[in-house]
Amino acid sequence: MFKLNSLIAAMAGITAFAAVSSAQAAETFDKLKERGEFVVCSKVDYRPFGFREADGTMVGLEHDLITDVVKRLEEKLGLTLKVERIPVIAANRIQFLEGGKCDMLLATMTDNPDRRKSVDIIQPNYYSSGVNIFARKDVDIKAWDDISNKTICASQGAFWNKDLTQKYNLNLLTFAGIAETELALMDGRCLALLTDDSAAAVRLSEERWSKDYELKVDTIMDASWGVAIRKENPDFREMLEETVTDWHRTGFILDLEKKWNIKPTPFTQRMHEEYKNK
Repeated sequence: MFKLNSLIAAMAGITAFAAVSSAQAAETFDKLKERGEFVVCSKVDYRPFGFREADGTMVGLEHDLITDVVKRLEEKLGLTLKVERIPVIAANRIQFLEGGKCDMLLATMTDNPDRRKSVDIIQPNYYSSGVNIFARKDVDIKAWDDISNKTICASQGAFWNKDLTQKYNLNLLTFAGIAETELALMDGRCLALLTDDSAAAVRLSEERWSKDYELKVDTIMDASWGVAIRKENPDFREMLEETVTDWHRTGFILDLEKKWNIKPTPFTQRMHEEYKNK
C-alpha cells in the first residue's frame, strides 16, 4: 500500500509539474500581449553589429535582426509592441537574460554547451566568427606560439579567454567594454588583443586602424552565434527557430552584411545554400 501511495504521489507530482510548464509556455505570448512591450538585450559596443548613432539610436546588423523579430511578433499577436533595447556587454548578457531583464538576447553570443545549461539557444545559429590576434604591424607575431608568456588584452566574458590563457600562459588583461579594450591596446598596456575576427575585419576598414594595425595569424576556435531566451518557453523558441531558418533561406543576413559593409562570411553563405530550398 505504501509503495502504491508513493507511486500515485509521484505521478501526481509529475502531472502537476507538466501542467505548470505547459501553463508557463502558454503564457509566453499572453504576457507580451498584456504588457504590450518586448524587451531585448543587445550590444551597442560592437560596430557594425550593434552601436549607437550620434543621436543615441541603437543600430547595426543585429538591431536589424531584432527589428525583424519584432515585426513577426506584432503580426502574430495582432498589435503594435513597444520595444525596449537594453545594452549589455559580454560579461553580463546571460545574467541579464536569466534575471528576467529581457525577453530575448541577441548580442554576438557564441553557442556552447555551458551556456545551454542556463539558457535556451535557438537553432539554427545565425552567425559565426573565431578568434585572432590584433596588433600593430611592427609587432613580431607570426604564429600563435609567439604570444606565449606575454601580456595580452581581451574583453571580459569572451569564451576563448580561459583556454588561450592556459595554453599560452598569458598575462591576460580583460576589460568590460570593447572601447576600453581597444584603448588599452593603443596605450601599449598589452602587446596585442585577442579579438573576434568579424569585428576586426570591420575595424580594419577604418583608416585609423588599417594604417598601423593588422590581424596576425590564422583564425581559430570558430564558433557560431545564437539567439537566446529563458528556458521553458517552447512556443517562443519554435517561432524563433522558424525566424532564423527564414533568415538563412531568404539570404536576409547576406543582404545585411552588404548593408553594413561586412565581407560575406563562409558561414552565412553556407547556411543560405543549406536552407534556401527548405
